[in-house]
Amino acid sequence: MKNLIKITTISLAMVFLFSCDTVYLDPNSTLEPDVVASTDNLAALINGVQQRWSTDRAGAIYNITHLSGLNTKELRLLNPGNLDENEALLGGSDISGGNGILNNLWRNAMLCRKEASIVIDAADQASAGDASSANTLKTHALFYKALVHGTLIQYFDQVPLAIVEDAPFNSRAEVLADAIADLQTAKGFISSGLSSTISSKLLNSVDIENSVNALLARFNLMAGNYSEAMNAANAVNLSAKSTWSYDAAIPNPLSFWFGSQNVTQARDLKFGLPDALLPNPNDERIPFYAVQPDPVNDPGNFQLMGFFTDNLDQIPVYLPGEMQLIKAEAQARSNNLIEAVAELDAVLTKSASDDAFGIGANLPAYSGNMSADGILNEIYRNRRIELYLTGLSLEDTRRFGRPGATEANAERNRNYYPYPNAERDNNINTPPNPPN
Repeated sequence: MKNLIKITTISLAMVFLFSCDTVYLDPNSTLEPDVVASTDNLAALINGVQQRWSTDRAGAIYNITHLSGLNTKELRLLNPGNLDENEALLGGSDISGGNGILNNLWRNAMLCRKEASIVIDAADQASAGDASSANTLKTHALFYKALVHGTLIQYFDQVPLAIVEDAPFNSRAEVLADAIADLQTAKGFISSGLSSTISSKLLNSVDIENSVNALLARFNLMAGNYSEAMNAANAVNLSAKSTWSYDAAIPNPLSFWFGSQNVTQARDLKFGLPDALLPNPNDERIPFYAVQPDPVNDPGNFQLMGFFTDNLDQIPVYLPGEMQLIKAEAQARSNNLIEAVAELDAVLTKSASDDAFGIGANLPAYSGNMSADGILNEIYRNRRIELYLTGLSLEDTRRFGRPGATEANAERNRNYYPYPNAERDNNINTPPNPPN
């Protein structure tokens, strides 16, 4: 992979993201000493990674939300003149490796990974023997590196792990194992104690300890490591908030573009669910996430709410309900059905005041079929509602065996995406595109 990386020149008076001077560095070359020899600069680089990931229409948050949302019927397209979003909506053979959403996601994720790797490689030397400072830098960088790999493997069936020219691609199992290993290393650093001096220089919206455990729970579930997923989810403090934060200069990219009323909006109040699994109309998560302002005169108009109504809205890194539903699913797939229902009920019956982000269903406890299939169907229904527009819906439709892109009553328009031209044009080892 010819990862030519854009590194922003850092001065002590200006954080990474906001400098205008740039230099392009080959990933295999020796890095400029003033970039890697200072813990201040490495901390600023981590801040830049966070903002690259979470901001702008080219960032990962916008692109995973739209790829999954248009694929799995969470979003509708307001203007087909947005050609990249229109291709994502059509899916199938209509979306190719030239699609801008695919290329933006891949390119910016790989840049985040490269920059995180710079921090990992340089932290010990820059910290001059201060293990706590080095480990704090590495903890955050490992979190982002794992986030990149665990996210990309939800959309592409293989991902290269090595940062070298013409990198070989790795399987889903290898990519998830690598992400989990990075998070375990980060968790070990957290246990040994992080530096408050370094932490004070980092954007403070991401709760790193809880976020590391949340990703461990998510990726272990995806890998089928159910005991490990439950242990990690149990380690997350459900009352804590971990978010991507925004301000007037760098707005929430979803509320900004949803608010433009020119790209996408809520498709309906079904959350992409089929008729057999529609939400209970009394579910209080429905108006939390979307409303129908004028059902009589404008019945096709649905408007997003939730974390998408203001440019300053913070977007959760993970939701407490995701952790509860991970435990429910892991228990159900381990055939511990009573325990699974107990975790499911914690989500069904919680009120808005019970949830750190105010997401409450306020529904009766589960009273359906006590078979594993029946319970898993209910867990799936609640994942699609609770985790609306978190970018996890495509992964969920596959893992729960919902009808795929070429099946009758399809609930997704592609299973995996073509590899972006940004990679194929620069890596001879890029695999053939998946058929659907």
